[in-house]
Amino acid sequence: MSNPSRLEFLGQLAGGLAHEIKNPLSTIKLTLQLLEEDTRKDDSLTAQRARRKIELLLREVAHLDDIVQEFLAFARGHDLKLVQTDVREMIVELLEFLGAEANRRNVRLHFDYEGRLDVVVDARYLRQALLNLLTNAFDAIDSVKGGEVIVRARIKGDLLGLEVTDTGCGIAAANRDRMFRPYFTTKKGGTGMGLAMVQRIVQEHGGQITFESEEGKGTRFIVLLPVDPGKRSALQAMVATSPGGEARP
Repeated sequence: MSNPSRLEFLGQLAGGLAHEIKNPLSTIKLTLQLLEEDTRKDDSLTAQRARRKIELLLREVAHLDDIVQEFLAFARGHDLKLVQTDVREMIVELLEFLGAEANRRNVRLHFDYEGRLDVVVDARYLRQALLNLLTNAFDAIDSVKGGEVIVRARIKGDLLGLEVTDTGCGIAAANRDRMFRPYFTTKKGGTGMGLAMVQRIVQEHGGQITFESEEGKGTRFIVLLPVDPGKRSALQAMVATSPGGEARP
């Protein structure tokens, strides 16, 4: 079996396995919810302890369900619907949406852009990728000390450059080679699929994502996308000729 065929087969196998896991998870969740309803009729200490255990189990089931859902999305890939999109407007709306959460976490948001940012992308999935990067940036900042998250965007030639920079804790040197690996996470309760999904979306658009980080000072994620899918070769050419294999618009 050739390597592409083997990978396709493994993807189909993994997707089928995830579906098989999802069905009993739904049954377990429904049963726990029914048990929880039954215990509400009883105010005894035994029933109260049972409710706490059931609530814990429901949280774990929800966490497992999140993992399965994200894995299915990752295994299937995305059927991109590429349309002309105003990325500036998308980012403005996304930052407005996150404004209340930023205030709650003592995060100052900034958006720095140049010129028009009209590109051909799947707006839904690009928004998802940016939301994941911004969520990670928020999580890296100590809510007591506060900090900044800066989004930068500009087009140069055939490339759109997007940056998400935070002044948070930075990434430990030992973890940097694993940041885009599925299921790797340093966050309590995280699924470890966020950055893997971001990378998947960027690559499906014919782009690339890299990052720079310094412990205790912050992290910057850099996304490069072709302005037009028909000009993807421009990105590969820039990467091939630039020092260190990194392209910047």
